[in-house]
Amino acid sequence: MKRISKEPDVRRQELMDIGLEFYMKGGEKGFSIKDIVNKAGVATGLFYYYFKSKEEFVDEILNDYIVKNMEEIQQILTSDKLTVMGKVTEALDVFWAFIKKLEPYKNKDAFQTKQHFQLEQKVFLQLQSPIQTLIEDGIKAKVFNTNNPTLTSGFVVYGLSSIAHSQKLDLNDNIKKEMTNLILTTLKYDQKADI
Repeated sequence: MKRISKEPDVRRQELMDIGLEFYMKGGEKGFSIKDIVNKAGVATGLFYYYFKSKEEFVDEILNDYIVKNMEEIQQILTSDKLTVMGKVTEALDVFWAFIKKLEPYKNKDAFQTKQHFQLEQKVFLQLQSPIQTLIEDGIKAKVFNTNNPTLTSGFVVYGLSSIAHSQKLDLNDNIKKEMTNLILTTLKYDQKADI
């Protein structure tokens, strides 16, 4: 079989995408490096050119997954095609799907590294500014009645982070509904004004 040459960034991302697919199906023990390189159609040495070990690889694929999901949420929050409540609803749906997909793995070693924690803190903090802008837009539209958008945005960000990290919550539909209600209560959402 003839190997197809690809740009290094493209090939590295391809390996990570394949790794995430395997990880989501069977966890870290559900695949080998050989599985990854066979599916990608590359030599094992190429894998080690990009990643020092399977552990580093798993850490990077999870971090990449987190960053991509947070970027998607940021795009929703800054969209000029959605209403304030449309942004809230879509962003929470993406966040919920993200934490549900990762729920079975949050007790794994890859989620307990210092690097992972620092990355998550960084990406959650990056959400605070667009959330604050969303809150300010909601105040202008008179659908939110909070007095301090800075404080409220921080509260929302750390509340969502807490839900994402909780090992005591069973992430079911009731919890999703309660999460949404807590955020809307924090924002002092006025449903009557949102007609």
